[in-house]
Amino acid sequence: MPKQRKKREGVKRRPGSKFWWASYTDASGRRVQRSTGTTNKREALALRNKWKTEVWNQTAREIEPNRTFEQLVVLYLRGTIDVKRSTDTDKQRFKALAEYFPESLFMNTLCNVDVLGYIAYRQDRGIANKTINKELSLLSSTIRWAKQKLDWELPNPVVGKRLPEENDEARCLTVDEFSKLLCSAKQAWSSHTRRYLPEFCILGFCTMMRPGEMLELDWERVDFANEVVRLEVAHTKGKARRLVPLNDEAFAALLRLRRVCDEYFPDTPWVFTHTKPRYFGKRIQDVRKVFQTAVDRAGIAHATPHCLRHTSITECVHAPNANMVDISKVAGHRSLKTTMGYVHTADKRLREVVANLPSVQR
Repeated sequence: MPKQRKKREGVKRRPGSKFWWASYTDASGRRVQRSTGTTNKREALALRNKWKTEVWNQTAREIEPNRTFEQLVVLYLRGTIDVKRSTDTDKQRFKALAEYFPESLFMNTLCNVDVLGYIAYRQDRGIANKTINKELSLLSSTIRWAKQKLDWELPNPVVGKRLPEENDEARCLTVDEFSKLLCSAKQAWSSHTRRYLPEFCILGFCTMMRPGEMLELDWERVDFANEVVRLEVAHTKGKARRLVPLNDEAFAALLRLRRVCDEYFPDTPWVFTHTKPRYFGKRIQDVRKVFQTAVDRAGIAHATPHCLRHTSITECVHAPNANMVDISKVAGHRSLKTTMGYVHTADKRLREVVANLPSVQR
């Protein structure tokens, strides 16, 4: 007697996920696997049947298949590459989204269950709420862009799904901490890292530039003759051109980086350039991992690349005869209020010093 085939219910558990995943064929004939966002099998089956019905209705009515997640991402990146300075960051966030959302997912079927499932998926992997918020914000922006530029009628269930974030305000490094960090960067485990990480730290501390502004810097905007860096609108968060003056330490750091480029890849336009054979001549896009390793080896607690800029601005604000307007211009703040916020940081440091004075009460 031939064996009876086991009836396929269309939902299953996936390793590493607490939710049931649905499996069905979309209108284009491709197999889709999609999280139901529920741990209840009956609810998962009901949701899977709902999605199958939607696909059947599209096919029966000969309606043109809706745009897929893959199509949406590709068109968005093509349409914004010339107007956004964060394209590389967007690609990384889309990569995270694509780990969960199938390429063939019809965007008109995107619902609350999908968004909540994504949040749970990322949180289960230890991803911070702040990072998840940025990823969902990009997805929401992409949907709005498609509505405005492509006249696509798509739901946007991301709206209202912002997660609470911890107050992770960048802190100031002490002079001793910065010295330890710089020493750690100079003794990095990789010769490639030693060629750029110390200079990255020096430039961040001496110029008030944002990490992204430094990593996107090209040699055309480094004016050695006038000892300034010229940042254009497309390269700044504040969407305004600005000149960044170079002190002796920053000038020397850029000269060392220029010599590295001349030795390994003279034709590269990028200040921070890979010298690894695999990425030879390409721009270094992210320093967070190597920076964190240097921080850990230096024995410094809770420091990020942005701490360099934060420390630089705070030290300038704290200096005698500080001119807030000039500091605001160099830092690239759109509002003087942002610069004034660093005054409170300096005041807090002073109060901490005073608090350590011995008691005079008898």
